[in-house]
Amino acid sequence: MRKQTFLQGALILMIAGLFNRVIGFILRIIIVRMAGDEGLGLFQRVFPLFFTLLLFSTSGFPAAMSKLLPERMARNDLQGSYNLLKLSLVFVLCMSSLMIAIILPGAEFISTVIYKDSRTILPILAILPALLFGSLSSCFNAFFQGMHNMMPTALAQTTEQLSRFFVTLLFLTLLRNYAIHYRSAAIALGITIGEFSAFILLIILFINNLFRDFRIDREKLYKNLRYNYRKDFKEMAGLALPITVARLAHSLMMNGEAILIPRQLQLKGYSLAGATSLYGQLSGMAEQLIYLPTVITIALTTSLVPTIADAYARKDFQKIKNNYRDVIRICTYLGFPLTVIFHRLGTELCELLFAYPQAGKLLSIMGFSCTFLYYQQVSNGMLNGLGKPGLSLLNMLIASGIKLLGIFLLTGPFPGINGAAISISLGTILSAILNFICIGDNIGYSISIKDCFAKPLLASIILFYTIPLLQKLLAPINISFKLAVTIVLFISAVIYIIIMLAIKAITTEDLRHFRI
Repeated sequence: MRKQTFLQGALILMIAGLFNRVIGFILRIIIVRMAGDEGLGLFQRVFPLFFTLLLFSTSGFPAAMSKLLPERMARNDLQGSYNLLKLSLVFVLCMSSLMIAIILPGAEFISTVIYKDSRTILPILAILPALLFGSLSSCFNAFFQGMHNMMPTALAQTTEQLSRFFVTLLFLTLLRNYAIHYRSAAIALGITIGEFSAFILLIILFINNLFRDFRIDREKLYKNLRYNYRKDFKEMAGLALPITVARLAHSLMMNGEAILIPRQLQLKGYSLAGATSLYGQLSGMAEQLIYLPTVITIALTTSLVPTIADAYARKDFQKIKNNYRDVIRICTYLGFPLTVIFHRLGTELCELLFAYPQAGKLLSIMGFSCTFLYYQQVSNGMLNGLGKPGLSLLNMLIASGIKLLGIFLLTGPFPGINGAAISISLGTILSAILNFICIGDNIGYSISIKDCFAKPLLASIILFYTIPLLQKLLAPINISFKLAVTIVLFISAVIYIIIMLAIKAITTEDLRHFRI
């Protein structure tokens, strides 16, 4: 099996993720224009439920497997690696089937009693089959990732996104004259078809890999037919439990936000449609832009967990520290300039992409949490790779409590939906700071302030004052609004890269690390 280094694997996932995120973002723009902010908001209310059910279905077993597999392979235990996959598949199949059996007859109750909006029942039913395919796919993805092979995951993600794009577009077109809940159901159905397509591809890739391993390592694969599955289950469950609780806490927060924010707005005088529209602007527009660059940090996290687990099993602490410094640099190099861009151009970006400039204020507010959000993701992966998922869980619970309290207190006539954006950002910042402290206590704080923070901060400050100058220079020129914003974004990116190269924040040695 072809293996990649940490940054090579991350690069493969970044390329695939960037392509998928662009396709997904184009689809998001189409959804907003064909289903409106209310249709998007209706779907966004249902999606956290699906995410929560998916967490129950997987229960952290794929994440645990991606950590344990490198340890098995470090001992040349190929059979043990395949046994972990078999154990995960059986467990996940049982759990996902159970979730579907519970939710299917209770969909009407969830729709009318919990969401208090009968229109959500169709999106719930349309997205439910994706539980089975998505859960099983996560096991195969974790298997390949644990083997330091990120290509199957990249191909599966691309297949899922393309299938989802065409199916959603098809059904939105067919249902464009139907009620809003039918169009929301079309969005949910696109997720189901996409997950099914990715699942089929992963099965094909796994069978091909299995036959290759069978030919090359037949004796190694079957050296011990009486394997201790009970011991494996206990080991996986011990790692999976805190990971699952952490993800469940995050999912419950998403559900809490989807329920609490619209209700708080309604209590303050907004109509159901008005509250749903505002929530659609927050979660379906502003947050989507903030999360767009996570294609990079998610790729880093996915590649980081097995790499750190392997280094930790080999007691290679220098490698752990080097990888940690690399991900901090990437997070700050990405997050600092994006904070400036989202703050300076929030209204322009939302008008350009969604034709909803009113969502720009939310984007400007949440832009301050960019760097912390990206670091939070990779630091969670770092703690999982170190075998400390409990610390990640504790930090998330503390931050989630602060965020919920803020949403409850601040969401109202003033500052309205902006209060929810402020609260979400504060929760993200707090979680990232706590993770930074925990990792520092475990491996030390041996990072370069100059390279990791000072240089990207300097370049971002220059960018902060450059953007309004660019806008003034372009104002007298007779060009369209869309072209003007695009030019400002392009020139800003070029200026930032030139400054980073000039101050030697980015070197040729950095680029060599990504060579495949």
